[in-house]
Amino acid sequence: MIKSSINCINRIVLKNSRSLCRLNTIKSNNELRYFSTSSTSTSTSEAATANKANDKISSKSSGKFKTLMSSSRVGEEESIPYFAGEALLDGIRGDGTSLRWYKDVGYSYDPDTKSYFPLLDGRKLKTTGGNILSVPNKELVIAMAAEWQSVRKYIQVSRLPLNQTVITCIDIKKEGRNKLIEEFINHLGTDPVCYRESRENKLGSLQKQYYDPMMEFGSKYYGIPFFLATGLETSDHPPKLVKAIKDHLESMNNWELVCLQLIASSCKSFLITLNLYYGNIRLDQLYNSIAIEEEYQAEMWGRIPFGHDLAECETHNEIAPPLFVLRTLKPIPLPKQIK
Repeated sequence: MIKSSINCINRIVLKNSRSLCRLNTIKSNNELRYFSTSSTSTSTSEAATANKANDKISSKSSGKFKTLMSSSRVGEEESIPYFAGEALLDGIRGDGTSLRWYKDVGYSYDPDTKSYFPLLDGRKLKTTGGNILSVPNKELVIAMAAEWQSVRKYIQVSRLPLNQTVITCIDIKKEGRNKLIEEFINHLGTDPVCYRESRENKLGSLQKQYYDPMMEFGSKYYGIPFFLATGLETSDHPPKLVKAIKDHLESMNNWELVCLQLIASSCKSFLITLNLYYGNIRLDQLYNSIAIEEEYQAEMWGRIPFGHDLAECETHNEIAPPLFVLRTLKPIPLPKQIK
């Protein structure tokens, strides 16, 4: 369940809250040394290999200090050495063979930009797009830091879902924004909420039960009714409605647009995404709303072991990170009223 996935993230944050406060950076001969934590089994030679592989990271001290969380009490602050240069994330291999090269995990806050930065051994992180990894609120940066703290011997990118989501939001460019909006518009005609079974049967009843409230909400939200298609038709929505949705998407910032697109790519529906964001879908009924036909077929012919259940878990795991990010941000802008 997506609710349990989000709760799991919160539990990880609480579990690692003490270790996140222990930010004793080690300075020796103006160099930053990397150590494995007590929970890892990385050998001395492996740690040395990790240090060598991470030669992109600058090791010279800047002599400056950053205010971080205290090692003695949560919320208390102290100044510790901050080293120049950022940790470059493009050096992490996607096959999960990169060793954990850092010891301490934490975060810092810049009052000038009102931004929070996750830190590894006191260093900010730089994305593959060359941008500094920063977030607008404390809740999100703690959750991201908890992901880095939970890494054991090897860095597995798949176990850093919040960091991946945030990096996508930060690195997206104008061309990428336009492509996302175009995908939203192109898929409106095949939105499953607007496409129904033409015959009167149990599947049609389930579609009415789940989809009618979603479609009604979307029509009221934009002020124009969505077109309902049956049989082999495609949903030919009114041009005014399509333009209103496009204008609404263009009014969103990168964070809102990317997170909604990530959810929609798993839901396969813009209207389900919109209803999920506004809390119109019960979390324990989310997968039933997304995969009505699959669940209908499974009820008739039986569930495939390690098939339907894994698909449900995968869907929840894909939706949880971007939904969590959206929950920490300000509400998305409302669409303009159509005259």
